[in-house]
Amino acid sequence: MKGTKKKITIFAIILLALLSIGLLFNNRNKNIAKSKKITILTTFPVYVHKASFEDMDINLEYNGTVLPNSELNIASETNGKVVGVFASLGNFVKKGTILVKLDDRIRLANLQTAKSNYEKTKKDLERYEKLFKENSISETQLEMARFQFTNAEAQYAIATKQLEETKISAPFSGFVSAKMVEVGQVVSPGTPLLTLIDIGTVKIRFQVPEKDIFKIKIGDVVEVSTDLLPNQKFYGKVHNIGFKADEAKTYPVEVDVKNPKNLLKAGMFVQVRIPSAMRVKALLIPRVALFGSKLDPKVYVVENNIAKIRPITLGGEFGDKIEVIKGLKEGELIITEGLINLKDGTPVNIVEQK
Repeated sequence: MKGTKKKITIFAIILLALLSIGLLFNNRNKNIAKSKKITILTTFPVYVHKASFEDMDINLEYNGTVLPNSELNIASETNGKVVGVFASLGNFVKKGTILVKLDDRIRLANLQTAKSNYEKTKKDLERYEKLFKENSISETQLEMARFQFTNAEAQYAIATKQLEETKISAPFSGFVSAKMVEVGQVVSPGTPLLTLIDIGTVKIRFQVPEKDIFKIKIGDVVEVSTDLLPNQKFYGKVHNIGFKADEAKTYPVEVDVKNPKNLLKAGMFVQVRIPSAMRVKALLIPRVALFGSKLDPKVYVVENNIAKIRPITLGGEFGDKIEVIKGLKEGELIITEGLINLKDGTPVNIVEQK
C-alpha cells in the first residue's frame, strides 16, 4: 500500500513538471509570434509649417581684405651712390621727409657753374637790351644774347633738378612697409628703394555675388570687424562698385574706412556687414524642411493629406528660415518633421501646424 502511494506521488510530480514545461514552451511560442507581428501604418504623422511672406531687413555680410589708401614703390630717378638712408621698416614718416640721399658733390658743382653762367648771361642780356635801345648794337646781336640767356636758364633749371634728384623724399605721410636699399649701394634710375603706405584711411575690398550686387549702392554705411580686434568696430561707406564680374560671378566692391589709430593693418582679413541694405517681403520656410542637395533643394508639400515632393529655388538665409524664390506659393503646407518615413505620394496625418 505504501509503495502504491509513493508511485502515485512520483507520477503526479512528473506530470506537474511536464505540464509546466509545456506551458513555458507555449508562452515562448506566443511571445515569438507576437514579436514577429508587423504593424503596417497606412498614414504617417507629420508636423507642417505654412509658407508665408514676411517683411525682412536684409543684412549683407562678406569677408574682405584691408588695403592701404595709398601705396607707392619709391624708386631712384638718377644714378648715384647712396650716402644716407633715413627710414627703417615700420617707421612713420611725414610728407616731405628725406628718406634716401645720394652723393651730390658733382651735381652741386654743376649747379654752381650753371648758376654763374645764368647770372652772367642775364646781365649781358640786360646790357644788350639797353644798347639796342640806344641803337648801339644790331638786332642780331640782341637775339644772340637772348639765345645765350635762354640756354643758360635751361641749364640752370636742369642742374637744379639733378641736384634735387639726389634727395628722395616722402610724397605723402605714411609707414615704410619695405626697405630695399643700404648705404654704399650704387643705384640707377628705376632702382627700388622703399615702399610707403598710407593707412590713415584704408580701403576694404570684398566680392559680392551677382544676386546681391543691386542691393548695394554708393554711400551705403558699412560695419567692419575682425577677430584680431574683438572689441573694435569700424565704420565706412561704399566708395566703388565694380562693373565687371569675375569667373565666379562676383563683383568687386570697395569701402573707405577711417583708421585714425592705425589699428587696421594692410592685408588683414575682416568681416564686412552692410546693415539693412534693403527691406523686402520674402516667402520663408524653416530650414529643417529642406532635403536633397544644396544645388537641388526639395521639400515635401501636403496636398489632400498626401506628401508631394516639390523642387524649389532658394534665396537668402534669415536665421533658422530660408527664402524660397521659386517652386512654392504662400499658404502651402510644408512638412518639417517626420520626413524620414516619406516618399512621393505617401499618405500623411497632420499632427501639428505652425
